Amino acid sequence: MKVVIVDDEINATDYLVYQLQVYQEIEIEAVFNDACKALAYLLKNPCDVLFLDIDMPNISGIYIAEQITGLYSDIKVCFVTAYNEFAVKAFELSAIDYILKPYTKERLELSLDRLKKYTGEVNQSLNQLSDEYHYDLEMICGYDEENIILINYQEIFYIETLQGSLFIHTKDKIYKGNKTLNFYEEKLNKRAFFRTHKCYLANLSKVDRFKPRINYTYDMYFKEIKDVIPISRNKVKEMKLFFNQ
Repeated sequence: MKVVIVDDEINATDYLVYQLQVYQEIEIEAVFNDACKALAYLLKNPCDVLFLDIDMPNISGIYIAEQITGLYSDIKVCFVTAYNEFAVKAFELSAIDYILKPYTKERLELSLDRLKKYTGEVNQSLNQLSDEYHYDLEMICGYDEENIILINYQEIFYIETLQGSLFIHTKDKIYKGNKTLNFYEEKLNKRAFFRTHKCYLANLSKVDRFKPRINYTYDMYFKEIKDVIPISRNKVKEMKLFFNQ
């Protein structure tokens, strides 16, 4: 059983490695204290079991698990974290497990036994967790045909929905996204992203100017790119308040 461990606390990963080394059937493939490096690795290197912390800098463990199981549906996930807000819900979802720090050897054995026996897919369960609990993101996955790219929020100019698909616009490239605009609006809320229209989410740090149109709407212009997106009438007042703070 190939295992990958991701936790931003070195002591936590060291302890889990120590506990898992006694099991001959377990092969520890990789250990990460950096969530971004972990996600980049996992996108190209599937494992059997993924042990994840939840509350990590830059990327939530839930987002990592969701992206990876979307690609490799047979990966089994166990959250190992002190973030007990997720505990009850995680236990309700049969596809994943949850170990609350600090944990005992017996609790780890119970989790391993459960993960070995489970044969279903986990992605739907993780989507449910992701939708119901708030967390912030600094990095998101963008899709360029078969390539998956990690994009820092600072690189994004705007995100749009068009004919049922979602597109992430950076300075030089457009990537497809695999989540809803509502998802990105919530997860990037603290990064100065603003919903200008039902189909557009803009990075306000990239905005250059506004131009009024008819019917009390505006056009939004960006620095460095020529794209223009609309600001709907019901969003104009909120937008002005943001910039006049």
